This record gives sequence, structure tokens and C-alpha cells, in this order.
Amino acid sequence: MKKYIFLTVIIFIGIILRFWDLGQIPPGVSHDEAAIGYNAYSILTTGKDEYGNPWPIFFRSFDDSKLPGMIYSVAISEKIFGLNEFGVRFPSAFLGVLTIIAFYFLLKELFRNTNLKLEIKNWKLEIPEVAALLLAISPWHINFSRAAFETNGSLFFIVLSILLLVKTFKNPSFFIASVMSAVISFYFYYTSRILIPIVFLVFFLIYKDRFLKIKKWVTAGIILGVIFSIPILFNILNPVGLTRVNTVSILEDKSYTNPYSQAILRNNNSLLSKIIYNRRIAYLQQFSENYLKNLAPDFYFATGTGPMGLMYLWEAPLVLLGIYFLFRIKEKWKWIFIAWFFAVPIVGGLTTQQPNPFRTLPNVPVVVLFSAMGIYYLYNILKKNRFFKFYLSLFVIVFIFFFIRFLVLYFDYQPYHTSLVWGDGHKQMAQFVKENKSKYDNIYVTGYFWRPYIYMLFYLKYQPSLYQKSGSIDGFENIHFGISQWDRGEGINFATSDLSSYIKGNTIFILSSEDFNSQNNLIQSEKRQYKFEVLKKIDGVYSKSVYYIVKLIS
Repeated sequence: MKKYIFLTVIIFIGIILRFWDLGQIPPGVSHDEAAIGYNAYSILTTGKDEYGNPWPIFFRSFDDSKLPGMIYSVAISEKIFGLNEFGVRFPSAFLGVLTIIAFYFLLKELFRNTNLKLEIKNWKLEIPEVAALLLAISPWHINFSRAAFETNGSLFFIVLSILLLVKTFKNPSFFIASVMSAVISFYFYYTSRILIPIVFLVFFLIYKDRFLKIKKWVTAGIILGVIFSIPILFNILNPVGLTRVNTVSILEDKSYTNPYSQAILRNNNSLLSKIIYNRRIAYLQQFSENYLKNLAPDFYFATGTGPMGLMYLWEAPLVLLGIYFLFRIKEKWKWIFIAWFFAVPIVGGLTTQQPNPFRTLPNVPVVVLFSAMGIYYLYNILKKNRFFKFYLSLFVIVFIFFFIRFLVLYFDYQPYHTSLVWGDGHKQMAQFVKENKSKYDNIYVTGYFWRPYIYMLFYLKYQPSLYQKSGSIDGFENIHFGISQWDRGEGINFATSDLSSYIKGNTIFILSSEDFNSQNNLIQSEKRQYKFEVLKKIDGVYSKSVYYIVKLIS
């Protein structure tokens, strides 16, 4: 009975840490959250995405071919909670809690025939309880459960898929459910498309005799999996679908191969230089570097989430002990977690901007398991030591200190220092436009913060049917949006355009502090200098002077 009490407490802790003040922290919404939220709202009200495509499997969004899993999940959430920060984040937080539960039952199945318990007075804690608790309080998992991260949705279905795979030997029909859960994870995020096949292959190799006995179920599951994965295959082969992959792939980043190409030219295109400076070697070198970055200790325990690591610093030695202990046990299933751990960074190896906690999030259950096993191993070393109570007290003090430190950093420190990244101030700007747009003939919004249109649509709850009919990323009604330095193509760039040519009737500009010199009220563009009058400053909840409402004087 006590173990169920402890599991209930773990779930309660997981719920509190993922849902507490969810609509306010992180402050605002990120670009992707706004895009996911508005496209979900558009699907909910019109059955089409923002571009008017009916019931898409892949969403054009920022021309990054967003996957449908989180968007359709958010559509269900918005039906209940509406188009707002909480409605957008609810599915991720909910799936985060479900991941804790699924992870617990996965370990419960695997450790069923072992006797690995921590006995403290009248309490007997098994590794599944300890691991579930560590996942519930994990900074890595909490961070990604409290925002509409597609990778977090994928993680739940990965864990569920492996849980159902383990239960297949009790009920062969679970194999089909396992495959379908795996396929669903493919529609949330890309990492699972590499991780799941590797884990399944290792599982088959370990338990091939058992699988041969249920080959009809295995065959049926594989066929269904292939059928439901066909849209992904078409998307991969479609140039539009490859947009996102090409954007982040190391194969498309010429900065890796240019030095090699130049070296070949310096050596007059000799055969030896073409062998030594082969571009494939450059890609292999970059892949290896990126891969190892995603396994680096400082990434996990020091820098992964900004002011702290992805995990608590005290877990570092425990993870090492846990890995050592895992290799010592005789259970075959240990190879599943070893394969899992080393498969996840492959995606990071193939992409730019590494290390990346988004793409490596599926490793959080594995590292948490290592930590839990490390706790058990250390407990067995110290339990007969005469200073055991002292060591236990010291551990509890360190545990509580780092947990409280994380809570303070996340709920107090980070909102002030990362508020702009999370879009703080855009809601207040949209509210100003909503209250004042009828007073002006034209309103021009800076593109400095990139794609401001999505924030305006999100916070105005602009009718999707109207936007699909007459709106675009450049504007709708009397609201016009600038472009940023990262945008390609035509558009209003406040740094290069003749702003006076846009003044028709009563016109205002909504600028960032980077768009002008606030000391002498001048906007400096490539065309000329403009004098302006500041009508109003717009603050976010945490960020000050995010936007300036200005009117050109000359």
C-alpha cells in the first residue's frame, strides 16, 4: 500500500511542477507556440491551417513544415480552454505528467524479477519509484513540459511504445499498440524516427526467440506501422517537406566544407588533396563533434538550461555509478537503455546548433534511470557504514538545496532574464493595437523580433476565415508588418526602407529600441534620417520598453 502512496505523491509533485502558474511562466509565448496555437485555433474554427489548407498532415507555418501531433493536441485543448497561453501549453504539461506514469510502469515491468530496494526504516523504495521521482523533479523535463514543445509530446509516446513493447510477451496484441504509439511519436518530433527503429531492433535481437513465437502479431504490427508512416515518407521525399531538414542539416551548411574546398584549390586540385580534404571527411568530423557535444557532462550538469544544467549537479557522480551498476547486472534489457542513450544524439550529430536540449530530450528517462541506479548502488555501499545516518542527512540537505535553487531560478530568475526570448511584450503590443487600430489609417509593426504577424493573430484571436481570405504575413486590415534581417524576399525593412513613403493619412510605427536612437529621437535607415515623436512605450510583464509607439515628424 505504501508504494502506491509514494507513487501518488510523485504524480502530485509532477502535476504541481508542470501546471503551477503555467499561463504566466514562461512569460508570453515563443514564436513556435504562437504558430502552434493559432494554427490549432484555425483548424478548430475552420478545418484549415493559417494558409487555408484543409486538415493538413504537415503545416506550412514559417515554411518549416511543422508536424501535426502537437497542433492537433492543442486544438483539443483550445476547445476547452480557449486560445491563450494555458490552452497552448496544457497538452505538453499533461503529456509530461503521463510520461512520469508511463516511465514508472515501464521500469516496474523491467525490474519485476529483481530485488533492488532501498530500505529506510519502514519504507522500501524500488528503483522505479526513485526514477519516477527524479523524472518528476527533473529540470530538463519540467522545462520542456511547461511549453508547447513538440519533442515533449514525442517523448511520451516513445516511453509508452517501449512500455507496450515490453508487455508484448504477456499479451501479443500489445505489439500493435506499441507500433502505433511509435508511429504517433513520429508525428510529434523527428528524433523518434531514428531512436525507435534502433530500440526496436535491439529489442528484437535480445528477445528474438520470443518474437518468433508471435511472428503473426509482429508482421501485422509492422505492416500497420508502415501504412501509417506513408505520409511521413511522402513528406520526406517532397521538397517542401525537406525545408525544415535542410535548414538545420550539417549537409546544407557550407561552412563545414568551404575550408576543405579552398585547401583543394590551393593544392591545384591534386588527387592527394582531394583524398585528404574530401568533403565527406568534413561531414564526418562535424557529425562526431556534434554527437559528442550532446553527451558532454557540462551540457547535462552545468549549461544545458541557461543558469543551470539539464540535471542537478549532485546527480553527476550518481549517473556514473548508475552506468557502472547497469553494466554489472545480468538483465538483457539493459542493452535497450544503452542503445537508447547512444541513439538519441545521432540527430544532434546530423544537425547544426549543438548541443541541443530539444533534440536530445528523449534521453532524459535514460539518464534519470542511471541516476536512480546510482543512488541504489551508493546506498548499498554505505548502508552498513556507521556514519550512514550522517551521509543520508547530508544527501537530503543537498537534494533539498538544489531543488529549491532550481525552483527559484526557474520561477523567479529566468522570467526576468529570458522574457524577451519568450515573447514578453508582444501581448501588450497587440492589446494596444486592438484598442487603438480604429484611430489610425495605418499601423506599421517592426520585424525586429521576427514574424510579428503570428503574435498579432494569436493575441487578437483574429478570425482565421478572414485571415485566410485577405491576410498574409505582411499584414491584414490596416496593420502592416516589417521583416527582420533573417528574412529573405521582399518586405518592409525599417533599416533600409524610405519610411516616409508609407505614411498615408494618420500613420504610426511600432518599433523596437534597436530600430532607432532613443536619445535624440532619430531613426537611421539607409535612405535617410527620420525625426519622430514617441507617443507611448510598451512594457512586458518583466521586460521594459519592448516597443515604442512613434509618429514621424520629418
